[in-house]
Amino acid sequence: MSDICKHSPELAQAVVDAGAVGYLAPLLTHPDAKMKRQICSCLAQIAKHSVDLAEVVVEAEIFPSVLHCLKDTDISVRKNASTCVREVAKHSPELAKLIVNSGGAAALIDYVSESQGGAKLPGIMAIGYIAAFSETLALAIVVSQGVNPLKEALVCEPEDHIKAASAWTLGQIGRHTSDHARALSEGDVLRHLLACMVHPDGSEDLKTKSKRALKAILAKCTH
Repeated sequence: MSDICKHSPELAQAVVDAGAVGYLAPLLTHPDAKMKRQICSCLAQIAKHSVDLAEVVVEAEIFPSVLHCLKDTDISVRKNASTCVREVAKHSPELAKLIVNSGGAAALIDYVSESQGGAKLPGIMAIGYIAAFSETLALAIVVSQGVNPLKEALVCEPEDHIKAASAWTLGQIGRHTSDHARALSEGDVLRHLLACMVHPDGSEDLKTKSKRALKAILAKCTH
């Protein structure tokens, strides 16, 4: 079903029209890891296409169950759950706010802190999408101690695409107001963004995202 949904909004809509989401969502609490992997993946593939489809997934009351999956003992369940949250978060401020109000900010930050390598990526992106929408949502990330795990990913992850995603997300947090920018400055983020920007072996994408993030944060710095 996940493979069907991923191809187009029309196919995803056909799965929704058949009533699949209502059957899948309650199974997020099922003890079987293989089942939860597939359910999280399928819901993500439905939600990714449009705000309307994402709202169908949310209205099936996947929160907070999908956030509990971020703590699952199975690494694939955790990663697929974070991907599902990312695909919902990206569409609108209302959906991002719903995630935060369900405890999603802290849950995603914990997930990023506890994950390794590529598994971090959907969590980092989800945090970035949420923070991008408003200064209030970005502040929720700061208050939930989100800056340090993102900085750690920027500094310590060996893969440039994960570093680049971290730089982008930090920029989305810091670009809103002087208070947001100060939180990143006090979190010792700026020098690491600068280091990524000028590193001779860094990818062009990492250098570009680091430069944009640094510029956006410094534009709000008044201290």
